[in-house]
Amino acid sequence: MTTFRSSLAAALALASPAGAQDLALPSGLAARLHDVVLEAAGAGPIAPDAFTDPEGEEDAGEPEGDEPLDAAPSLGTPSLGTPSLGAEVEPPSGGVARFRLVVAGLGGAGADYDTVAGDFAWLCETLALPALAANGWTPTEVVVSLADREVAFGAIDADAVQFFEGFRIEAGACVPQAF
Repeated sequence: MTTFRSSLAAALALASPAGAQDLALPSGLAARLHDVVLEAAGAGPIAPDAFTDPEGEEDAGEPEGDEPLDAAPSLGTPSLGTPSLGAEVEPPSGGVARFRLVVAGLGGAGADYDTVAGDFAWLCETLALPALAANGWTPTEVVVSLADREVAFGAIDADAVQFFEGFRIEAGACVPQAF
């Protein structure tokens, strides 16, 4: 699977030097967009539908090739402003778009998984899909992750609290996937 860090998160920058701004989640917590990582199209979906019996699903196997593409140019600090990548970035088709957000205190009192469970679909529909569409990106899947701190993509931090949910994009909507 080909992976590259996208400037999509950077493209969500505000004109002000204040940088990233908080997004009020339906749970009442605040999140800050940390990163967006795009993975080129692979052999198949990351997971079956959330409402599908996984025993009945065939294994898609592991996609071949882990060669990173050149990183897209950085356009600023991640935030929730108007997305715009510019002409120098070629939008991929298919693959997975990972929207990684930080929620202070995640995993603590009033910020457990049950509290934020409804936030994932809302973030997919109101943050990920509009940003992707505005930049011409057409992934087949979106993964939304919430963490209590910034963790480098692919890094292990045993002290970090991280929750993930995956969605298949179908007819312009986020369909929950079993993860």
